[in-house]
Amino acid sequence: MPDEDKDVTFGDLDFDTIEAAVMETARGRWFLKEYARRNRNADTRLVLEAVDRLKHPDTGGTGIAGLKADLEEMASAIRRTKEDVRSLPAIEADDPLNGLSDAEFEAAAQQRIKRMVRTLHYLEGRIQGLLRQCETPADRQEASSGQGPFDDEPSPRAHPHPAFLM
Repeated sequence: MPDEDKDVTFGDLDFDTIEAAVMETARGRWFLKEYARRNRNADTRLVLEAVDRLKHPDTGGTGIAGLKADLEEMASAIRRTKEDVRSLPAIEADDPLNGLSDAEFEAAAQQRIKRMVRTLHYLEGRIQGLLRQCETPADRQEASSGQGPFDDEPSPRAHPHPAFLM
């Protein structure tokens, strides 16, 4: 039988009246006591599950050790990039002793920029992956909307590599 009064709201007086009617019988008192016990158990179980999730965050099954390994790998990528950039020819335009032609100077500068941009893209991808592991299902759905931070702006993920940098 469908419930035709779906939009009916009850006030405190209505609640008290119904509670008093149910409490008049032993069976009604048992029902309310059992209902309260079951709800307390359900609430307690939800709280304990939330505490457990906080104690043991899910980072792709790797935990803190995996997070540390990811951060160490990213730090290593930064160190390698610094070493690679230092090994490239000096590009001080003011230095009359650098001996580079304009073309060589430009090529050296482009090489440095490309190496740094590749490392930044790598780091961005790794960081985005770590952030995705921390997202809730609601966050994932919001991120998949395809909109950028401003109205009518495409998502920044639409073009991850600006052509002028590569």
